[in-house]
Amino acid sequence: MPTRDRFVTVVVVAVVVVVGGAAMAHPALAQPGQQACSNPTQTSNPQAAALRNDVGCTTVVSEQLSYNHERSETVGGTIASNSHIYGPFDAGFMEPQNDIITAWGCSDPSVAHGNGGYDLAYETNKVASVCGISFPRIESSTNEYYGIVGACGGHTGDYHFHGGFECFETNSGTHSKKVGVAGNANVYGRWEDYTANKYPYLDACGGHFGLTPESPSTAVYHYHIQRDPPFTIGCYGPSSSNGLVSVSDCRALYSECSGTVATETWGGETHTYMKDCPCFDANGLNYGTITEVPAIAKYALTPPVISYDASDWKCKTNCIPLLSETMVESDGSSGLSTGAIVGIVIGSTLAGVGITVCAHRNYAKRLNRIRRVMAENAGAPQRLPGTPTTARGFAREIEKARRKNEKISKKIRRARERAEREVQGEQV
Repeated sequence: MPTRDRFVTVVVVAVVVVVGGAAMAHPALAQPGQQACSNPTQTSNPQAAALRNDVGCTTVVSEQLSYNHERSETVGGTIASNSHIYGPFDAGFMEPQNDIITAWGCSDPSVAHGNGGYDLAYETNKVASVCGISFPRIESSTNEYYGIVGACGGHTGDYHFHGGFECFETNSGTHSKKVGVAGNANVYGRWEDYTANKYPYLDACGGHFGLTPESPSTAVYHYHIQRDPPFTIGCYGPSSSNGLVSVSDCRALYSECSGTVATETWGGETHTYMKDCPCFDANGLNYGTITEVPAIAKYALTPPVISYDASDWKCKTNCIPLLSETMVESDGSSGLSTGAIVGIVIGSTLAGVGITVCAHRNYAKRLNRIRRVMAENAGAPQRLPGTPTTARGFAREIEKARRKNEKISKKIRRARERAEREVQGEQV
C-alpha cells in the first residue's frame, strides 16, 4: 500500500479541466443548532467508543480563533466548553453537502461523494485529489480556512471535534492542559512535555499512564490528542488488567474491524481501508497483520518510557497538519487559478511547483518557530538549534523568511499563469 505523508496541499493531475468563471464566493451555509454533549458512560475496560457520536466532551473554552471556517469557526471567537468530541470518522458527503463541497473549490461536488467510514485525514487527501484543489488551505485575504474541519479540528453548527485542538494549545509549560473528558479518563492536548519537546507514546485507544496537571504525583490513565488517526480516541482504556490496550484488543471490540477491506482508486493509486475500524497499528493501518504500537513495549521497560522527541514524529498514513504546515493562498483563488483550472501544471512545470510548495511550507514552519521562540523568551532568547541568539538576528531571519516566501509565492503564481495560458492555447 502506498504511503501518504500528510494532507495533500497541491495536487497535480495529468488531465486539465477548465470549469470557467472566477473563484467561487463563499455561500451562506445553514448549520443546525448546538446540542448538549453527553460524555458516554464507561462500564468496562477496555470498551468500544461510538463511531458517529460523542466519544467525550470538552471541559474548557478554547483560545481565540485565528481563522473563519464555514459557519462553525469565526476569527476572534472561541469554541464553547461542553462541545462534542467525536472519533476519526465522518458520515460522508452526498447531495445535501454539495454547497459545502463547491465552496471548497470543487467544480463537480459529486466526485467527493461517499457514505463515510473513512478518517478525516484520508477524506481530506481524497478531496484534494479528486477535486484538484489545495486542501486544506488558508486564504490570507479573508482569514478563511478551507477544510473538511476548521483550523481547530471541528465543524458544523452542532460543533464537534474530530482532532486537531490547536486552538487549545498555549505552546508553553510542560504537559498539555486538560481539554476534555472521555468515559472515565481525561483528554489532554498533544504534548507530554512542551518545554522538553516530547510527544507521548500512546496505546491503541489513544491513552497511556503518566502524571498530569490534575494528578501531579500519581500516574493515571489519560488520553492525548494526536496527529495520526484515531486523532482523539479509538476506544476506552485501560486494558482489563489495568495496562495499555493493544491493537488486537482494540479491534476485538468492533465487528467493523473484521469486515471486508474497502478498495478505491484516486490520485493514480489504489487505496485500501477498513471502514469504521478505529484501531490503527504502528504503520497507521487499521486492517491486516498487526504491527504493534510502540507504547506497549516502551511501557513494559523498567522504568517505563512514556514519551519520545517530537522531532522524531513521522506521519504513518494520513495525518492532521499543524497550522504552520497548511498552504497559504494570497490571491483569493480558492485553490484554483483565476480561470478556475482543476489541476495546476503541465509538463515541465510539475516539478517546479512541487518543489516550491515544499519550500513554502518549510519556510512557513521556520518563521512560525522563530516567532514562537521570540514570544517565549521576550528580550532574552534561549538558543534552539537553527535559531539566532539576538534580537537583530531574529529580525534578519524573519525578513529572510518573508522575502523567500514572497519569492516562492511569485513562482507558484507564474506557474499557474503558464498553465492557464497553455490550456487557453489548446482551446483555440
